Amino acid sequence: MRGASELRHIAIDVEVHRAIERARQSLSESENEILHRLLIGARKPLKSGRRRSSPARPTARSRGSWAVELRGKRHAAPNMSGAYRLLLIMLEEAAPGLLDKLAEEGTRSRRFVAREPRALYKDSPHLARQFGRHLQDDWYYDANLSADQVGKRARVAARLAGFTYGRDVRLVDNLREI
Repeated sequence: MRGASELRHIAIDVEVHRAIERARQSLSESENEILHRLLIGARKPLKSGRRRSSPARPTARSRGSWAVELRGKRHAAPNMSGAYRLLLIMLEEAAPGLLDKLAEEGTRSRRFVAREPRALYKDSPHLARQFGRHLQDDWYYDANLSADQVGKRARVAARLAGFTYGRDVRLVDNLREI
């Protein structure tokens, strides 16, 4: 990390800020670290010693005014999928091991999270290319979800992390809890 005297302040618009937040891999990662990783390259090698390949993904749509609230602190998100991703990252940081527990959760045909995109879709692995999104490290999540599905999964994740949904943690869209 560069010393404070070597840092420069820049003005960015909301769209650029949202792009930086979408690229966030953990809450401890600063905006400078995110930009450094994206523009210059990873600061540290991945555990496996090779670069991650992520599935092709369309540009994220921005809809509504999404946010994640954890213990009364609000964090903005660009859209519903981004809010769900941020929630999972925040809960994993608050309760390490949550993603391992969530990997066991799912519906008849889908996992909540998985170590590889194809594992998200038990009966339809071809959906992984279109809807399997990188979460953090070597974790992926299903981004092909309705607001109702995201709300249900958020409640499961909160419970597994030891939080009460609606009190300790919430996903909100335009101040409306989902």
